[in-house]
Amino acid sequence: MTEEKISDMMDLQQKTLYTKFPKSHWLADEKHIEQVLMMNTYYRKNLHRFADDYLGLKLHPFQKIWLYLMGVSRLIVVIASRAVSKSYMIAIYAVCRAILYPGSMVVLTSGTKGQSKLIVTKKIQNELMRDSFNLRREILKIKDNQNEVEVYFRNGSNISTVTCSDNGLGNRSTVNVNEEAKTCDKKILDKVISPFKIVRQIPFMKLDTYEENKDFQEEPVEIYISSSIEEQHWLYKMALTARDGMFKNNGSIFIAFDLALTLKHGIRTKTMLLDERKKLDPITWYVEYENGVLRSNSNAYFTYDLIKTNQMLKRAFYPRKNEDVLSKLKNKYSVQKQDGEIRVVSCDVAFVNRDANDNSVFSCLRLFEESIECNDHIQKEYRVQVPYLEAFRGGELKKQAIRIRQLFEDFDADYIVLDLRNAGRLCRYLWKRKYYESGRKRER
Repeated sequence: MTEEKISDMMDLQQKTLYTKFPKSHWLADEKHIEQVLMMNTYYRKNLHRFADDYLGLKLHPFQKIWLYLMGVSRLIVVIASRAVSKSYMIAIYAVCRAILYPGSMVVLTSGTKGQSKLIVTKKIQNELMRDSFNLRREILKIKDNQNEVEVYFRNGSNISTVTCSDNGLGNRSTVNVNEEAKTCDKKILDKVISPFKIVRQIPFMKLDTYEENKDFQEEPVEIYISSSIEEQHWLYKMALTARDGMFKNNGSIFIAFDLALTLKHGIRTKTMLLDERKKLDPITWYVEYENGVLRSNSNAYFTYDLIKTNQMLKRAFYPRKNEDVLSKLKNKYSVQKQDGEIRVVSCDVAFVNRDANDNSVFSCLRLFEESIECNDHIQKEYRVQVPYLEAFRGGELKKQAIRIRQLFEDFDADYIVLDLRNAGRLCRYLWKRKYYESGRKRER
């Protein structure tokens, strides 16, 4: 850009700014002011250049692209596998933003207090400040104690850490960075963390020349960064929102990285990744390293959405305790049976006392008949409630047969459902013998 074009873009306030400084000051030269304004704009639009030229940090090509895109966006969602330098890039972005935008308030949020603290203590204080002399000059001090972790810059900016909880109320930010966002409660993010955002208070905006000019007003920035999530997670929907906004050029950006980058740039070796793969099950490896998204199987009888959207019961059922039976006390947790209701005790019986995959599970079910309109006819179905579940390690069948009968009576059930191909057949055989001679005798 030529000097003439730079001068044409400057308004009267900017052209006369050099007169505000003492004559001995370096900025008292008109050309120097133009150079500062030009470079400041250039670096704000190219954070990767600022990190390289001013901070002296050497970044991989993918990290430069990543940092550039974060610098020109207001909604950023990054889904990346392990060891792709997520925390390192957050730290670089935070210090670049704080230096280039005086008075910035960058808030680092995470599910745990220690997680966001590590970005300040380990990444900024131990790594970036060690590698960058200019960064050490820009930082006034770092407060690190049990209650507060904050980086103070000489230009009035600061970087602070907040745990994703109700205790964060009252904070303010111009940049929200939600680190490992998938571990954060969406309700807390919406109710507490997101309202932190305010517009950066720029001193020159108070001048009459700029007060009414909204073009200079900066939008606050929100960043979500995490490892991969399942398709039903709220962060996946946020990623889709950012992706769609990116195609519409509305200031949003969605970025995703997998383990290929760690191999390409020597962050991890092939041997290291193979060793890690041996330790992990296929699903964990797929999510954490291949950056895959878990989806519901098309053949699944119960989909994730079906289970997730079920509501919690306001009242649960609990069977009587032994002392209540001996004292002939009524069950205060009993649930009154409704007209037409069918009650079932379903039993998955295990008879081997082992740690793995050998638990007996007894389920108490309430079935309510409902009529549902299906196409052009009315279909009868059942709405099912599960007010009680009981699971324990399998063992002596006689005791389990007794327990099933106890649940049957306490729950006022109509049916007992047994798997007669396995241990359920033995329970049925025990009942036919005289462990329950009249069907009413209790043994507790």
